[in-house]
Amino acid sequence: MRIREIETRIMRLERKTPGFLPGPDRYTDQELDALITWLKEPDPATEEWAAGLLRREGMIQ
Repeated sequence: MRIREIETRIMRLERKTPGFLPGPDRYTDQELDALITWLKEPDPATEEWAAGLLRREGMIQ
């Protein structure tokens, strides 16, 4: 299978299942609550977790 075929299949799947696209709507309730709490009062101990969560959903790079 060529790269272009794989990209085409991925784009087709993304159109069929928009809920799987990266974004804040994919956070679980617990993740969202914890991230909001962290954004209000950043804690250096959990900074890497928060950054990883934001990176996972394409919010930061």
